[in-house]
Amino acid sequence: MNAVGADGLTPLLRAAAEANVPVLREIIAEGGDLHALTRDGNNSVWLACKQDSVEAIDLLAAAGANVHHRNPDGSTALIYAASAGKTAVVTLLLALGADPLEENVDGFSALDLAANIECLKVLRVASRQRRDRPKAEGMVET
Repeated sequence: MNAVGADGLTPLLRAAAEANVPVLREIIAEGGDLHALTRDGNNSVWLACKQDSVEAIDLLAAAGANVHHRNPDGSTALIYAASAGKTAVVTLLLALGADPLEENVDGFSALDLAANIECLKVLRVASRQRRDRPKAEGMVET
């Protein structure tokens, strides 16, 4: 179930890379390792992002895959999705709690690397909300 193939992928990683949702469901039900990583240090959520598969990402997140995972370069799936102009994926990852202000090792955030105007707009709103949250929380009396 969790054996690494010649391509360096577990069955779950391969199914995510192919955005094969029915197979992902089966592998998750059978206990596939949701924390497995590729040779490059990316997880199943990242691989599903590459395929622009909102359905696979949602399924993986619901099963417990880490939407906040950072690869060795410090990039998250959100940073990748924004840099690739995958607006629907960016929107979903933000809804799942991905941090729009998180930066990679080079100091770039998803907002900095947004590849299209749609991603940029979504990330601007999310970034403003994230920045304003501590201010609003500090004003709440207990």
